[in-house]
Amino acid sequence: MDTELLLTFLMVARSGGISAAARALHRSQPTVTERLQKLTQHVGEPLTMRSGRGIRLTPAGEALLATAQRLRDVVDEFDDIVLRRQRLQNGVLRIAATNTVANYFLPQCLVAFQRQFPDVELQLRGGIIDWSDISLSDWDLFFLEGEADLEELPSYYMVTPWLHDEIMTIFPEGHPLLAQDDLSLESLMSYPIIWRERASGIRRSVEQVFRDAHLMPKQSIEVTGVEAVGAAVDAGLGIGFVTAAALRRRKDWRVNARRLPAPHGIQWTLYMARPQPIYQSHTIQAFLQFLDADAVHTSDTAAALPR
Repeated sequence: MDTELLLTFLMVARSGGISAAARALHRSQPTVTERLQKLTQHVGEPLTMRSGRGIRLTPAGEALLATAQRLRDVVDEFDDIVLRRQRLQNGVLRIAATNTVANYFLPQCLVAFQRQFPDVELQLRGGIIDWSDISLSDWDLFFLEGEADLEELPSYYMVTPWLHDEIMTIFPEGHPLLAQDDLSLESLMSYPIIWRERASGIRRSVEQVFRDAHLMPKQSIEVTGVEAVGAAVDAGLGIGFVTAAALRRRKDWRVNARRLPAPHGIQWTLYMARPQPIYQSHTIQAFLQFLDADAVHTSDTAAALPR
């Protein structure tokens, strides 16, 4: 049944007549009369009868009144939900990200987004090493350190570059190599290297640079997470590699940074997996627009660090 028939009947009952109902609904009197007649035919008995200049409900009309009111309440609730979601007064944004992205790239953006849209619930899961450990259907956006890190994405998702940054080589304070003016990757071969876990995008990028230079470090220590790399280098265990964004925020690390190989260093790209536009909620659309407006395509930290 066309719900408009029942809602029109409710307005006629509330207003006490066809003319008043037509004005309230912004419809013509013939339209309201036609709808009332169709509903009457559907029920199979009269719903209203004339009473002076207005109308009153028959027993059948009285029986339908409560149902029509419940329908009106449901429609109003539906309209309210849609409006609140369109205005971002409701909704959930679920983000899954690696350790580096969750700790050093997303927090400030998420705080600013939440300030602008305080009614949106934010859910962030960081520190993901193995993407097969999570249920992809539980999350909306994925921030990756490699373009092909997520192999089982739904067909309606797409992976696009999100942000470009630089990987810096960090040394403990007082390391003998810091005295050299012509540092190279080959200079590192005689010293222990602090590596991230094997799934790390930073590690994969650095290893590729070593392979391209036909070099293979022999001494190594493996830790998990960018914080562990910084702490290990701070303690003097070896030389490590961290994103420039981490250096900006971890001023407590007692390390010295260099750009290797000179002069361009190691550039890397972070990626985002998101639904295609037709599948994006209002919340996702707003956050993606927020990211575009707040984007930092190249870390400004790297430019300020020693070459």
